[in-house]
Amino acid sequence: MRPTTFVLLALFAAACGPGIEMREGPLNPGQVRVVPSMDCLPDPDVQHASMTRRMRFGWTLAQESFLIPAPVPPDDQSAQSLEQWSDEVLAPWLQRKTHTIEAARRELDRAAEENHRQRIMGGAIVGVMYEDVALVLRAIPPPRELADEPEILEVYQNVLASQARPFLEHARRAYAACAQNGIRPSSMRHWSRFCSGREGHLPEGEDAASRLESGETVVEVIVD
Repeated sequence: MRPTTFVLLALFAAACGPGIEMREGPLNPGQVRVVPSMDCLPDPDVQHASMTRRMRFGWTLAQESFLIPAPVPPDDQSAQSLEQWSDEVLAPWLQRKTHTIEAARRELDRAAEENHRQRIMGGAIVGVMYEDVALVLRAIPPPRELADEPEILEVYQNVLASQARPFLEHARRAYAACAQNGIRPSSMRHWSRFCSGREGHLPEGEDAASRLESGETVVEVIVD
């Protein structure tokens, strides 16, 4: 074989990247009824090394988003104390958390454009990241002064729900896309079942007409 042939073969191999290595044995179907985390995700049907560089990087950034601990509300749950905690603890946490999530989502969007399998996984990962934020916001305790003010308490809880809603709807759309996209290939259907299950256990959202526009990010797009 001529030297130029070796060069062409080497260039072709580099362009194609490493071959897909499928995982062997039973695959973890993931956990639906647990708090959102990277650990609750199903097993991919391929080895981690078979994912593209962007997918592996997006996965790592997503893991980093869960290393940012949720803020603990103060023991003193007076209105003044909660307001101070919100300004000094909750707001910086939310800014850091969303910055990390957005960085992960950008990489996962790019990875989703590289192959269908990564689109499925990206949808699930984006879902658990946004669900995590939504649940933290919805769990903020009300000021103790509202204990005897049910009408004002209801307004306060509605405000919290409205703050969590954009994160909740991003999670809902990402899970819905993952559930539909994961029908094929058959080796990824456990991801479809996982995403369908997690979407079904999200807190009740608004009606469809008031939700965010579909397809805002790549992993939220359902592919025919």
